[in-house]
Amino acid sequence: MMQMAATAEKIAHVNGINIAYRVRGGGPPLVLIMGYRLSSAAWPAKFVEALAKKFTVVTFDNRGTGQSDKPVTGYALANMARDVAALLDAIGIESVYLLGYSMGGAIAQEFTKKFPHRVDGLILCATMCGGPRATFADVSVVRVMRDLDGYSPEQIARRIWEVTYAPGYLRENRELAEDQMRREIALPTPLHAADLQFQAFAEFDGARALSQIRCPTLVLTGDLDRLIRPENSKMLAQHIPGAKLVVIPGGGHRVLWEAVEGCTELIAEFLASIDEWTAGDTPLAGDEQRVPATPHMLVSITKLFTALPLALARAGFESMTVARQSMLLGTSRFGDGKPIVIFAPRLGGGELMHLLLSMWLKALGYRPISVGFDTDQSSVFLSQTIGTITQRVGRKAVLITHSLSAAQALQVAEENGDRISDVIVLEAPGAPSDNGIRTHFISSSWPPLWSLIELPRLLRAIAIELIDKPASAPRSRNIRRP
Repeated sequence: MMQMAATAEKIAHVNGINIAYRVRGGGPPLVLIMGYRLSSAAWPAKFVEALAKKFTVVTFDNRGTGQSDKPVTGYALANMARDVAALLDAIGIESVYLLGYSMGGAIAQEFTKKFPHRVDGLILCATMCGGPRATFADVSVVRVMRDLDGYSPEQIARRIWEVTYAPGYLRENRELAEDQMRREIALPTPLHAADLQFQAFAEFDGARALSQIRCPTLVLTGDLDRLIRPENSKMLAQHIPGAKLVVIPGGGHRVLWEAVEGCTELIAEFLASIDEWTAGDTPLAGDEQRVPATPHMLVSITKLFTALPLALARAGFESMTVARQSMLLGTSRFGDGKPIVIFAPRLGGGELMHLLLSMWLKALGYRPISVGFDTDQSSVFLSQTIGTITQRVGRKAVLITHSLSAAQALQVAEENGDRISDVIVLEAPGAPSDNGIRTHFISSSWPPLWSLIELPRLLRAIAIELIDKPASAPRSRNIRRP
């Protein structure tokens, strides 16, 4: 049995980045993988302390969070699973019990698929397999989880807890929730890292690998989870051989926080029972257990921000979802949240074209803003818009224009070279640009059918470029957003 004294936070250089981690307790190693946007500081202190009495608990900050590096690449969940494997190599641990919460549960599934010999037991809490078999959150929930630009870390936390804590918990445990929030925002996750984690979770599809999981598995959820609905946990348990499903009445997405003692006991008992577990003795469909509700477990929570393209498209146009999925050949390629400024004529139905293009890009996971090319002040307003959106998002923008407005757009892009990374010109035959700004030409009509196919591919290939900006910039009320 592995014994390891508690340690202060350390840094390991693994998989090309620095990962911050901490080891506590003694016993069989148990790795905890946190979810979207949160660092390891978010784990309930009582939860970690109780588990550390029986296990060597390893917590770490996912890339993009806490004390770990925050690059602009490498957030695919398969690669984040490689982060975990490389971290274990650095610590000197060969095999582990693995617990993944929310997005961390998706990373845990990827880890188990890639390194099955290293997983002695798996716990999937408030998570999903993604893809077409998943049940996604409502559009209102998706907006809360996704639309974070322009808010302070505290404002973001308060927005999100309305859809991750059950309402009853917030009413009865306000002080605990406030203390928890303070720990979580001490080292806030930058917007680009949140966007890239969201993108990675949106594109995750682990359904086909579920039947290949051969380690003992516990699937845990709250029946009031609005962010990742309990139907997702039931689906996981049905397709993972021998998986045990536990549904906690009154529990929301943060069921580990709302019912710390109950969840800790369930997890410890499950891990203690693993020596008696054999795949041949358990049914393929798994067993479901509903545990009694406890007084501090509440009422309502939230589902999954992974409703992504579907939910975002529904926010404006249901048909956008259908169009997006068919035009992208059935793949689920979600955007990285980069700001996009649309600058083109509004004549001849152009207003509607702007609206449709903006809705399309937002449905794909970008942040579009439209500026009309119809007044003498267009260049001034375009520059102001570029400055505002890039300041708020902290990234250079992509400027999309039409051949009729290309000359003016390119001039403004050159003047704002520290704020514009690329210019895309639609309905243009293609011509070299010597203004120092990367310029791309799409020769099809404005805007769309072919443009709607080519734009996502092109935008996907344009890398994020960060700019320096204050920690929190106020939201502008002068810019129209779809």
